[in-house]
Amino acid sequence: MIALKALIKPTMKITKAFIAQLIVALLLSITFIGLGNWQLNRAHDVREVNKYLPDAAKIGLEKIATAGTNLEPDAINRIVSATGKYVQLYIAPKQELLGSTKKSKANLEVRLLELKGNRGILVVRGLENLEDQELPGTVKISGRLYPRQTSDATKALKGELSRIDPALIVGKSQLELFDGYIIATSEATNIGQEILTTRIPAPQLKSKVAGNYWQHISYVFIWWLMALMVLLAPFYNSMKDRNSGGNVRV
Repeated sequence: MIALKALIKPTMKITKAFIAQLIVALLLSITFIGLGNWQLNRAHDVREVNKYLPDAAKIGLEKIATAGTNLEPDAINRIVSATGKYVQLYIAPKQELLGSTKKSKANLEVRLLELKGNRGILVVRGLENLEDQELPGTVKISGRLYPRQTSDATKALKGELSRIDPALIVGKSQLELFDGYIIATSEATNIGQEILTTRIPAPQLKSKVAGNYWQHISYVFIWWLMALMVLLAPFYNSMKDRNSGGNVRV
């Protein structure tokens, strides 16, 4: 009887230890699987962000935006058209060119386009022109609509904009301004004659997601492999103890 009790007692202790290890392993395994799933979702986000989306048909600015109100998310990135006359010239210095892989910067020519109904919108025509280009009369423009910039590119001097934001000129104009701005891809006179200048790229804006697709996928396999190893650890220890002569009950 004494010998039987001596055998059962250490066996129960080892069994409880195994169960405790298994519970900890399960919790860690669930955590690692969750981290792997999170990386999988990030990989999906990267793929979606980098996916090419064809542009919708060109639409009139006034059909998707309203002066004096915030720009709707659906209006951002749309190719728009507008007709009016330029009434004010500004320079936006040290602007980072969109779509540039080298993060190139340049001084941009920005003009205020007056539309009918006493409304206006900022238009980025292209690179700064050392000689002011006379643009009298009505101008028809096409370009991509962007949200206003929220951070200054540099300190602005007289006649300059520290960022392309209609809020900076509200007190200098009697026009009711549209939110955001247009990067012009083409301009023409009222009779259809093309207006030439040094244009800049007008790519679609995309959300920024850290990392790249295959980097996130590699992390998925690492986390899931760690989950499997942690889950198998208690069984490995059990087999190791059994082979060494210990009494383990699974």
